[in-house]
Amino acid sequence: MRRALNLFFDVCWGRTVLTALCLSLGLVWPFTTYAQGLVLTDQKVTLPSFHAPLDYSVYLPEKYCFDNRLYPVLYLLHGYGGSHKDWLKAGRVAETLDRLIANHVIDPLVVVMPAAGKSWYLNSEKHGAFQSGLGQELPVVMEDLLANKVIKETRAIAGLSMGGFGALKFAFEAPENFIVTAGLSPAIFPNVENADSFKPVQIKLFAGAYGDPFSVETFNRENVFTALKNAKPEGFPHTYLTVGDDDWFGLYEGTFALYKELKNRKLPAELRITNGNHTWKLWRDEIEQVLVFIDSKFKAEKSKSTPEILGGNRDDTMELNIENDHIIPASTMSRNSILCS
Repeated sequence: MRRALNLFFDVCWGRTVLTALCLSLGLVWPFTTYAQGLVLTDQKVTLPSFHAPLDYSVYLPEKYCFDNRLYPVLYLLHGYGGSHKDWLKAGRVAETLDRLIANHVIDPLVVVMPAAGKSWYLNSEKHGAFQSGLGQELPVVMEDLLANKVIKETRAIAGLSMGGFGALKFAFEAPENFIVTAGLSPAIFPNVENADSFKPVQIKLFAGAYGDPFSVETFNRENVFTALKNAKPEGFPHTYLTVGDDDWFGLYEGTFALYKELKNRKLPAELRITNGNHTWKLWRDEIEQVLVFIDSKFKAEKSKSTPEILGGNRDDTMELNIENDHIIPASTMSRNSILCS
């Protein structure tokens, strides 16, 4: 459908007579066309921690398969009971990426969206080794499949609700892997003394990820607040938190508590309390600001790594290739990725 619309606009805007016809029919003015990235759904990846291949979707920038550029990668996690298609269907993230990239608000990037069911992104007997599989193995295997060299300075992770918890946990426990992380309405709670701290409905929503019956010891051990105990400001991921002021799970409480803890430890963090509930309407809006924040950190790291040229300021430095570390050798005519075949 997206490709059909793109062709339609090419015809309408590319020829004077047909443009006039399109306008007279009222078919042009409500729409805006943008360069489109390639969206691949229902992909499979084999990871050591899983017996069966894992489902994922991926967004590739428009020219990904045909240029020599190395792109940053964002791992984008879904919420409780969701799938690898949630951010594409309900979140409309591909359309948002197309628009922001086309308008030069953000630079092109790859977005990987894996499936995790109700796992809470933890290693558990009930759901499997999702922390090992997604937090440690997926970036290594995925970036090899992408034929795209990625380092900490060009890797980010974000998620909503349960996925917000997973993204923050992965980044906090392995700060050497991610330069930036974001939680949208993250399902996070401070450590608890007993199970009575949670309502029965929340225990049910944990879906056995913390043991069955629910184990307070396991919950506290796996919590993002616990992950901060040994955190140091140097090299810690930039953290962006956003939550609705009417969140019906009251997740603004845990989000604000985490923000305070980050600030008390002098760890880099931003907080946004927005108008809205625990809904896709809020997340469709907030993902735009998250992408802008992530892009700003990619750019900041890129500027840090840009060397001084010839020991001084020169007007002609733009003519020099100052981004060699971000370019695949010119002898590579097209990207050697299975996703581009």
